[in-house]
Amino acid sequence: MTASTVGGVAIIELDGLDPGCDYRAEIISEDRQSIGLAQFTTRQDMGSVTARFASISDVHLGLDRFGVGRKLYDKGSVPYAMRCARAAIEEATGWGAQLLIVKGDLTEGGNEDDWLLAEELFADVAIPILFTPGNHDVLANHDVTPHVGAARIGLPFDAVQIHELDGVRLVIADTSRPSRGTGDLARHADEILEAVDSATPAFLAFHHNIQRTPVPWFWPPGISSTNANPVTRALAETNPRIFLSSGHTHRNRVHWLGPERSLPYTEVSSTSDYPGVWAGYEISTTGIRQTVRRIRSPEALAWTERTRRVLGGVWPRWSQGRLHDRCVDFVFRQP
Repeated sequence: MTASTVGGVAIIELDGLDPGCDYRAEIISEDRQSIGLAQFTTRQDMGSVTARFASISDVHLGLDRFGVGRKLYDKGSVPYAMRCARAAIEEATGWGAQLLIVKGDLTEGGNEDDWLLAEELFADVAIPILFTPGNHDVLANHDVTPHVGAARIGLPFDAVQIHELDGVRLVIADTSRPSRGTGDLARHADEILEAVDSATPAFLAFHHNIQRTPVPWFWPPGISSTNANPVTRALAETNPRIFLSSGHTHRNRVHWLGPERSLPYTEVSSTSDYPGVWAGYEISTTGIRQTVRRIRSPEALAWTERTRRVLGGVWPRWSQGRLHDRCVDFVFRQP
């Protein structure tokens, strides 16, 4: 198998490997020199897949720079946020996603030009799209509300949305607060609990991250634990087969929630900055599998590699997370 490189980085996808096995691969350069060895173990077989869907978040259409303090500027003919998101959607649909979830911050400022970019982004997407807003979509100076913007491009919009796929109920909840950066999970708790109250496994998506503490200890602030914890406890009691996922923090992390730490909750990084990802989900009768995949398009990869420089090179350590933060298997407990 061969792979082209962008800035010294290559993304290689291997097919046909057996589940639950150890492998060793040698990486060889074009001049036949050994670059190194990769050792890995494939994940366990979860049975026949009944449904596939994908998610993206923190697209920030309309943004032309990235960073804190010293900014990185993009001079491409197609803005980096657009080309990264477009590549992510193309790769997700090529993978076999039957539906796309957009978990907030679709736009940078919720203005007219941003929503025109969103219309362009989704114009040729052939699978259903579910959208919920983030804090950037409801900034104080926005001139198009998420409800109006979504309606213009034919996206369903409600505080809590439900969509059924084979073997899973998708529930999308709005945690945004107008003109505020923080989120609120409790506001629509009754509707969320009613939506997941089913014998079917559920996937709950929203924008803001759930904080471990009442007061945030890192930026950006999300949903206070005081606000979220009663809801997550009720979720665990209502349906023990719920997978929760958010965006907002631009990082990949996994947490386990509920009284017995029985519910998986993941934060999934942005499409538009390092590492530049989308998440694919596979449903089987035995569980739900999340795989965070780096966007491999050369046009996107060239930009996301540039963003490694942010915060003096610390950004990759913060945003990427560990392998088990990105690849999460939620195996259902047997009754």
